Amino acid sequence: MNTNTTVGNDRLSIIGTALAAPVTTPDNIAEFPVRDVWTGREYLVRIDADDLGLFVTAGARIEVRGEAGWTIPGRSWRGEASRTILQAQDVAAGELLLAA
Repeated sequence: MNTNTTVGNDRLSIIGTALAAPVTTPDNIAEFPVRDVWTGREYLVRIDADDLGLFVTAGARIEVRGEAGWTIPGRSWRGEASRTILQAQDVAAGELLLAA
């Protein structure tokens, strides 16, 4: 079952690996990069810090559901890939994914 599906033009559900722990912005938004295990694409996941509900570290396997937005160009001189902003509505931990 491929869980990297588009449910409309902008709605996504991805399973991926967190590339870094979340950073909280002054607006109380948690942001962290995730690489989709199926496509290798990178996303910048954004979610209200109060709604995150789990502890995310670099290397954690997570599932994210939300809406895709703009693409942030990568900085080639830093080895960064371009990342699509994924405004998350739900983030689930990998341990729960294995039980499903």
